[in-house]
Amino acid sequence: MTDTDTQKRNAATEAARLVDSGMHVGLGTGSTVAHFLTALAARIAAEGLSISCAATSHATGQRARELGIPVIDLAQPLDLAVDGADEIEFGSLRLIKGLGGALLREKIVAQSAHRFVVIADQGKLVGRLGAHVKLPVELANFGAERTFGRLTALGLEPAFRMAADGTRFVTDNGNVIADCRLPTGRDAAAVGAALKTMAGVVETGLFLEGCAAAFVGFADGTVRTFEGDCFARAGVAGEIATLRALGVAPVFSKPLLAVMGVTASGKSTIGAMLAGCLDVPFVDGDDLHSEANRAKMHAGHPLDDNDRMPWLHRIASQIRAWRQASSGGVIVSSLLTRQYRDLVRGDCAELVLVNLQGSRALLEARIAARRGHFMPSRLLDSQIALLEPPGSDEAVITVDIGMTPTAIVEAVIDRLAAHT
Repeated sequence: MTDTDTQKRNAATEAARLVDSGMHVGLGTGSTVAHFLTALAARIAAEGLSISCAATSHATGQRARELGIPVIDLAQPLDLAVDGADEIEFGSLRLIKGLGGALLREKIVAQSAHRFVVIADQGKLVGRLGAHVKLPVELANFGAERTFGRLTALGLEPAFRMAADGTRFVTDNGNVIADCRLPTGRDAAAVGAALKTMAGVVETGLFLEGCAAAFVGFADGTVRTFEGDCFARAGVAGEIATLRALGVAPVFSKPLLAVMGVTASGKSTIGAMLAGCLDVPFVDGDDLHSEANRAKMHAGHPLDDNDRMPWLHRIASQIRAWRQASSGGVIVSSLLTRQYRDLVRGDCAELVLVNLQGSRALLEARIAARRGHFMPSRLLDSQIALLEPPGSDEAVITVDIGMTPTAIVEAVIDRLAAHT
């Protein structure tokens, strides 16, 4: 049996293996992240990793520099963010964070990362948020007493967090923290939404979406991985939450969409965001490739028609299952030729293609920037040569990938709504 600190160290060591050279990495705050910093520094020294990091607190930044980990200001998107968690809700990966006092910066960093993961010991797993710890709520210093009173009126039983010298704890942002009780039987999302209506509330420790995975150290010495939902894994949970809050144009029937385009056109991101906003199932066609196909592409060899046929069959089967269930759905697939599109469409006339197109220069720049993808850049030429743009007799929404993902999704949903 291992103690809690060893469980944290084991989880942190496992998460450190996610870092690749060239990455921009977000560094959390707390005792578990301290182990992650040690493991990351060891990899930098042993393997010569070239990375840059953004820290969520002064303490983390200072410790990282002491260990030889490069720290820069947060000015660009991050490939990965790794942080601890005070509670991890089993079955949802919703979190309470902020007992270390860095919740605002931690949330900014988490939402800036394509992949956000947490590391923790087994004791952090709970059946419901608020089971073991209080919810930190960061308050603006101005009017803090009045905001505190509103928290009290909400039934949250707040208490100002105190520093070791007996004064109120002050965050790196110059704010104070009220630790609150999450009432039993009240949904955490509803509490979070209510708190955000209070002008003096800067941020809460509720991290309700976006956790792609939790690496949890267990007492038996193992580390077990708990995966988030498909939107968190695709790195678009935050964007989906924003679009839902904006009230994008409603679509009154559940659409069947196939997001198509050549490599690096952003199919997976756009597909996941569309599915999340439309509240329909999502499948990334890449996940339906056989291991043989993936190995062939990774080696730089284009697939031929015979290679693709079983894969196209799986896509067609998924579309038909959604149609039969009247559930709608979004599937991502290159679908470069008319033959492939006709095969997966079959008699499903309601299938709408979302055709992502962009300049070669932009595609090449995106390929150069990504890491760890099984599709090498040298296959771009073969995909462009194979591409047959959708014809006028196909149901298609064509969008320019030069727009932001949010703008693309809004444009697609507006077009869908206009034709519903």
